[in-house]
Amino acid sequence: MDTSLAHENARLRALLQTQQDTIRQMAEYNRLLSQRVAAYASEINRLKALVAKLQRMQFGKSSEKLRAKT
Repeated sequence: MDTSLAHENARLRALLQTQQDTIRQMAEYNRLLSQRVAAYASEINRLKALVAKLQRMQFGKSSEKLRAKT
């Protein structure tokens, strides 16, 4: 009986370690994805500002009408 309990204990500890390793890997992957999302959001904002500037350059005051529609 003690041997089977020791075996079960070892099996559960190994399972727990595997799960903890997976959680660490997923947390790191999540961190990397979050950095990518932040970089993409920054690039989107930069491009939106550039588009707005180009619209003002091309259309002058009439570009204000474009901004109101979007």
